[in-house]
Amino acid sequence: MKRLATTDYALVFPGQGSQYVGMGLEIFKEFISAEKIYEIAEEISNLDIRNLCFFGDEENLMETSITQPCLLATNIALYTVFQEHFSKKPKFICGHSAGEYSALVAAGVLSFTDAMNLLQVRGALMSKTKEGGMVAFKGVTLEEVEKICKQNVQPGGVLVPANLNSPEQIVISGDTDSIESALIFAFDNNLKAIPLSVSGAFHSPLMHEAAQKFANIIANSQFHDADIPVISNVTAKPVISGYNWSQLLEQQIYSAVRWEASIRYIHEKGIDVFVEVGPGKVLSKLIKKILPSAMTLNVENIQSLQQTLVKLEEVFDLQLV
Repeated sequence: MKRLATTDYALVFPGQGSQYVGMGLEIFKEFISAEKIYEIAEEISNLDIRNLCFFGDEENLMETSITQPCLLATNIALYTVFQEHFSKKPKFICGHSAGEYSALVAAGVLSFTDAMNLLQVRGALMSKTKEGGMVAFKGVTLEEVEKICKQNVQPGGVLVPANLNSPEQIVISGDTDSIESALIFAFDNNLKAIPLSVSGAFHSPLMHEAAQKFANIIANSQFHDADIPVISNVTAKPVISGYNWSQLLEQQIYSAVRWEASIRYIHEKGIDVFVEVGPGKVLSKLIKKILPSAMTLNVENIQSLQQTLVKLEEVFDLQLV
């Protein structure tokens, strides 16, 4: 296998949209450490997380207040097992939207308990903001999307770029009427636009009220300085300070997720190996759109864990734990 120039790798955690019924089941059955994560998650959240993740109803799992704590439990269960088998620490960690909380646990900024409590409240607050929606545009530039938003926002409404995912995918967020106008515009102009199954206009100014309420909850959580730099969704730059993270998590609710810029920053620092830990390969696909030459690996079940460990051993010439 061809050795890459890098001597480091980055860890990425998926957020809402990656979930599926059955996620984490294999790892739960095989590893006691993963089993314990799910048990602790249920104690903290008072949710039947194992049943929701492994055997639940797909529509129920898509509910934001349920999705986010279930994703955190699955991401951290998978991360715990991965860490047991691969001792080399990542150079950077990054999480997409709700996945940022998994990143903060992995970096030691938040305890699993505090992250679960925060994410559960965050999900509940975001679920209550029913106004609006989100649409993914493919094959358009940021400049084009900004123009689409400006042309289609309705009087008194909101329509903004929300997830800057890759050169080929940008998600917009806004009130219902403005979103509908943008969809009609896309149809009339033969643009590829996909409405997302979300309960509100996430990462837009319509989330300001939820963010303000969330700020009061954040104040009761303990933030530590990061052991490993975490790239912020808001700034697309590494953040170490626990105090800064307490502010950024509030801003993240109504700010755009700068995913493409985050991945490009990591690459500029010499990293071209990315390990996605969590259900699915959504982030791996986005990273390949941003950096076609990057190596993307993932950990979501036994097979992918084994394949990733073998490839990492080859790339870094390390002895597996």
